[in-house]
Amino acid sequence: MAAATPTLASLLAESGLADKAESIDDTMYRLQWGSAFVIVGTSGQALVAIAPMFRNLPAGKELAFYRKLLEHNAYMGGMASFAIQPDGWVVLHAGRPIKGIDAAEFAVLVSGVGRFADQFDDALIAEFWAGDASAAGATIAE
Repeated sequence: MAAATPTLASLLAESGLADKAESIDDTMYRLQWGSAFVIVGTSGQALVAIAPMFRNLPAGKELAFYRKLLEHNAYMGGMASFAIQPDGWVVLHAGRPIKGIDAAEFAVLVSGVGRFADQFDDALIAEFWAGDASAAGATIAE
């Protein structure tokens, strides 16, 4: 007999992340990692962890910024990756089918996105928005 597909609430509880999680609705939770936050949710049969990072690209530095994001993608070794959403948001995300996931794998997926987002947000701000605190503040996800 096949194991039942876990719920998001059960994965949060079994992984020890429930205390960090703030419910957005039945299919999404918000978790904080340092200065970054992660939205974890389900969509159909998929589980996704996404950290909204920047609302806008650094003006005049787009090519260097994209290159740095690709370098960071390589550094993360497939655990998470940067992407540009259709609305322009720069996000860090990871996902997989929910079927067959266990609490340990769930914790690695969510905390990996959180830790990398927290690591890279300050470094990217320092490199691409240095000296322009007002632009960086208006750009970062809060």
